[in-house]
Amino acid sequence: MMDKTFVKTIPLSEAQKDYYLHYLVYPMSPYYQEQYLFQFESRLDVSVTIRALYEIVKRHEIYRSIFVLEDEPIQKVYSEPVVDFEHVSSATWDDTMIREYFNQEFSKPFTLEEGPLFSCRLLDYKDSGSILSFKYHHICFDGWSVSLTLDEFTMIYQLLITGNDHELQPQIHQYADFVEWEQNYIASQEGEAARAFWKKKLGGTLERLEVPVDKKRPSTPSFKGGISFFTFTRELRDELIAYHKQNKYPTDVIYLSLFSAFLYRIAGQDDIIVGVPRYGRPKREFHTIMGPCMVMLPLRIKIPKNSSLRELAKQIHEELSLCSQYQNYPISLIAAELQYDRDKKYASFFSTAFVHQKAIKQDAAIMLGNAQNTFDSNGLTVSTYPIGKDVSQYDLCLVVEKDSHHDILAGFEYNSDILDEETIAKWVADFERTSLYLLKNDCESIPAHADKPNDWMKSLANLPSLKILPEDDIPPSTDSIKFEQETFEWACLQENGISQLVEVWDTSSYVIFMTAFLVLLYAETEKEDLALAFRAGWDESEDVPSALLLRADLSGNPLLGDLVLQVQSKLKEAHYHQVSFPKPHEPQLLFEMSENDPSTIDFQFRIHESNDHINGAITYHANVFKRETVQRICTQYEYLLESVTAEPHQRIREIVSHLNSQFLTSDDFEQLFL
Repeated sequence: MMDKTFVKTIPLSEAQKDYYLHYLVYPMSPYYQEQYLFQFESRLDVSVTIRALYEIVKRHEIYRSIFVLEDEPIQKVYSEPVVDFEHVSSATWDDTMIREYFNQEFSKPFTLEEGPLFSCRLLDYKDSGSILSFKYHHICFDGWSVSLTLDEFTMIYQLLITGNDHELQPQIHQYADFVEWEQNYIASQEGEAARAFWKKKLGGTLERLEVPVDKKRPSTPSFKGGISFFTFTRELRDELIAYHKQNKYPTDVIYLSLFSAFLYRIAGQDDIIVGVPRYGRPKREFHTIMGPCMVMLPLRIKIPKNSSLRELAKQIHEELSLCSQYQNYPISLIAAELQYDRDKKYASFFSTAFVHQKAIKQDAAIMLGNAQNTFDSNGLTVSTYPIGKDVSQYDLCLVVEKDSHHDILAGFEYNSDILDEETIAKWVADFERTSLYLLKNDCESIPAHADKPNDWMKSLANLPSLKILPEDDIPPSTDSIKFEQETFEWACLQENGISQLVEVWDTSSYVIFMTAFLVLLYAETEKEDLALAFRAGWDESEDVPSALLLRADLSGNPLLGDLVLQVQSKLKEAHYHQVSFPKPHEPQLLFEMSENDPSTIDFQFRIHESNDHINGAITYHANVFKRETVQRICTQYEYLLESVTAEPHQRIREIVSHLNSQFLTSDDFEQLFL
């Protein structure tokens, strides 16, 4: 119980009013609680730790405040600092026991009428380290406050432990100054202009984004949640940095664009509201105060059909810049006037958020539970101690933080009332895969819906055999596996022929070469449903499977140009999904444009285009195909390319008919007239 010596009473900020109202409705809920764990390399002195924490609470009124309901909710500040502190001799505990302890501590609710609303626990960690926890209620802190508190703690601790009599500069400004500023701003012309802006921006009917759920949403939210941590792959991180440098967008714009594209895909909604927090300290004197100054911008994003990442990023950059000009107006003041379905199943009129974390005082990631970096804080070596989270304020929230190892740490925080951990794991993989694809192809349309890998695999249920080419009846070799190679080199078939078609069809020579190969397979097999393994040098990386799958439909006798467009679309679709081959459909026929070493696939057709030549090689299983068969295919493909470049506006059957007639023997020709 705190000393009740009265100092002053101040009104609540608009954010605090929301927190207090939630407390009145859900007094036992941990919804607005947060816990941060910091691991110190050296053992902290218990008495010095208490004195340092005492000084912090003494310096900041918000840490010695309680909240009561009189005529209206008020904040009461008391004179004597009281530190909620416990030391646990836990050097023999393993990490499982430590996490269990902190989970139990976190589950204990704060009592706003009694306080304290900032608690600390010190645990001995192994032989010589310590873990210090900061637990807060949001009514007295935000992310900025956490960074400041850690910095002040290490600074004061070092002064005390070394006997330095240097006194800290007094804390001149307090949270009460921010509350006074906010009230004046709301009543000003500037505040009225911001109010008008948000009413217009959020005008009309608002629909919450509804993510696909695994379980029925409860009638009353429990605020149970989880977080699935992940670190961006090196390739995705590098593509994002390159995109940032090339387009000059702030990184949070790129993150938010990728997340919005993901939400658009999984929900199928084109009018999306994502909550985006801003630190909300509009004056320099507020930079050193503790308290909830953070503001949440409800960014409304309308995504037209067939939008690309490039268009979406431009829109989000403009919207975020514009909305940030009016960020200091509390959205809660106009929320009651908005047109949306007020359903007690939901906590707000928006259900998704994006948080870009950055510590103000530490050059390291300190917010996310998967941050593993070590940093110096006023001479003390500190790292974050990883722990999960079982509370979520949103259905789905992307949290991103860059650490000192230049990794990009992230997490999908989710509502476990409606979503399973397995679904989130799939979404994480889908988000990373989609983001990489969109960054590399930012002019392409964002897919309208996200097919789960299982759905993609279902489309392959009746996959035709990849062993399409007719096989020769060759006696088995004494060698268990025997591969041979046939090389070819052709002068350019027609001056600028392929390059002209590249421009006409707005595609790549790779697509044209593959389409021609499919036509050759059609001529060989007379099958209209064809499956082909492929590997393209322009999209190789360690994260991409060695071969991808393309399935083409040649029914209806399409024009060659239409088939080219279909193949181009199928290639992008296959690169997007990047799933492994379903057994028993292992690739036995491979088409590629690369310099790779030969694989152990029955028939590998490699082609390469230079300035004045087309060359390549066919590597084939000599126990399956005769050399004469391979040579015939090679000759037919050359003729087919010549035919395509000479007359590109043919239909498939016409091309095949010309091809077959060209290679008829005299006996074959006579048979046509028998």
